[in-house]
Amino acid sequence: MVKIAEIGLGKIERAKEIIEFAQLYAEGQRIEYLGIDMFEGRPAGDGIALKTAHKTLNAMGAKIQLVPGDAAMALPRVANTVRDVHLMIISADQDAESIRQAISWIPRMLNEQSLVLWEVQAANGSLSFGRYRKAQIEAMTTSTVRRAA
Repeated sequence: MVKIAEIGLGKIERAKEIIEFAQLYAEGQRIEYLGIDMFEGRPAGDGIALKTAHKTLNAMGAKIQLVPGDAAMALPRVANTVRDVHLMIISADQDAESIRQAISWIPRMLNEQSLVLWEVQAANGSLSFGRYRKAQIEAMTTSTVRRAA
């Protein structure tokens, strides 16, 4: 089983590509995909309807779980049940404060081999990914908790 989690789906194009890619290289293993997004409730109004997203992704043959909300609302609901995620993607369009509030939930979902790709947008508008392992996310959690105290 290959587990993928994405925080911030947007119009779900990347989600479809990720699932297709995973299916190519998973050697017959089942793909489980967790998507967290505000869907049609996105502040910019650029989201896809939850029902449409579910129907579209479900048709790809993977096990799909979609959770409406931002990271701060959704991660506490799923972090204890979604474990051993192989790949987690955090989109650049996610609210930084919401991610900061929820970051302590992320390590529960990871194992030592997990990879977190955190998308960032540069001042010039270009996008790139930072690569993190579980220990690095745990270190961010510790520093975030210290700052909040």
